[in-house]
Amino acid sequence: MKINKQFLTALLVFLVLGIGTLLLFFFLPPAAHGAAAEPVTLSDRAQNAFVSAEITNAGGRYVVTAEDGIFSCDLLTGLPVSQAAFERLAQECTSLTADRPAPAPDEDAAPDYGFEHPLAQARAVYSDGSGIFIEVGAQIAGTDQYYIRVDHSASVYLIGREAIRCLLADISAYLDLSLTPDGVDEDTLPSSISVFSGARSLQLEKLALPETDGAGFSYRYRLSGSRPAYVDPDAYETYFGGLGGLEADGVVTMRPTAVDLKEYGLADEDACDGISFTMLGQTVRLRLGRLSGDFYYVLREGVPAIYRLSRLAVTWDDADEYALMSRYLMAPDPDKVQEILIEGGGASYHFTLDNGFVSLDGAPLTADTFDSFYALLCSLRAEYKLGDPAQNIPPDLTVTFVYTDPAGPASSPAPDGAQDSFYRTDVIRFIPYGPKRHAIEINGAALYAVRSTYVTKVLGVLATLQDGQIVSAVW
Repeated sequence: MKINKQFLTALLVFLVLGIGTLLLFFFLPPAAHGAAAEPVTLSDRAQNAFVSAEITNAGGRYVVTAEDGIFSCDLLTGLPVSQAAFERLAQECTSLTADRPAPAPDEDAAPDYGFEHPLAQARAVYSDGSGIFIEVGAQIAGTDQYYIRVDHSASVYLIGREAIRCLLADISAYLDLSLTPDGVDEDTLPSSISVFSGARSLQLEKLALPETDGAGFSYRYRLSGSRPAYVDPDAYETYFGGLGGLEADGVVTMRPTAVDLKEYGLADEDACDGISFTMLGQTVRLRLGRLSGDFYYVLREGVPAIYRLSRLAVTWDDADEYALMSRYLMAPDPDKVQEILIEGGGASYHFTLDNGFVSLDGAPLTADTFDSFYALLCSLRAEYKLGDPAQNIPPDLTVTFVYTDPAGPASSPAPDGAQDSFYRTDVIRFIPYGPKRHAIEINGAALYAVRSTYVTKVLGVLATLQDGQIVSAVW
């Protein structure tokens, strides 16, 4: 019991001391327990009261004006400007709050706040005719805080860099760094894209509606050329998926001279790589200059400024036709095909497609049989680009598609056996090419290779194909 009484006595003493300490904390004046100084409002006006501001800092002198909510700058005429950056400047000139008053100087030393040579000055005018004069003095060593005062007041305050970022900024900070047309976002799809590198160029066109090939894959873009190919959706995202949000890291120089263009590798347009794309009816053409470390120097056509663009943002620089195209080289939509002629293994086969009805050499085929065979036919995928030309020898397999649309001037002629040479055709020949491989020649151009098991499988199925049979597309 004696120990318990001692414990209770000690507990009571601690409670009394704790309550006393709390009472002293709450009832003494704030200064008595080291309260931090409150922020100080230097200007408290509505942002729409901003009319103009004359800014002077290390970057020079410029004037920003606002009219009907639209900002402009006297030194940026003809250049794309960022309205958001101007709005931030207007906010700094109308609603400015310091962190706290500057500490009182030592009695033996005259204060040096840096106002004899201020880092920035802003003379703002408001819509009622009044205004404010802001001076940013020296930066406090080892911090992101500056001395600041308004209207030549004797009162000096401390303010963080973020609150006066625009007052300290070079004029290039007000340029719009977006490299896309107005009104687009990351989800906006280009209607056309052109990538150019010397004499080489790639052209992509957006389809009016998504199209599905014979292998069942859907596409939004097509590569232009003598034989247009679908653009693989994954490849599109890899190379062009970021175009809608393309943005430079900064501006190197405005209104570049011929000397500037030469210095940054942008003088010879024909020698520069680049890209052009059209979004919402507006076309952007970008010229890539010299690569410097992790960024390119870039010129946007029609804009007198040289930008700095991250190398990682230039996702299209190694794009080529093979990287972009769908690997399914022989997979047309069956609704656009009226005949398929196949030759190989000493035999020939003639498929006729007419409004959903299919026949093989005049004998009807059920939809299940033809669809399964067509899936096998369309399963052809290019496995790699040919390193050496294909031999000039007879093919082991020839497949000819006769389409329902008329032939263009450069289309391949319909082969013997087709009903009408008026229609567009594709002729695909499979020529032996090294061990267990066949070169794929499309309309006379052999560019890709496939495993020979594809040719063996197609010819084997054709030799025994009967109505009611379901064909496997595995080979």
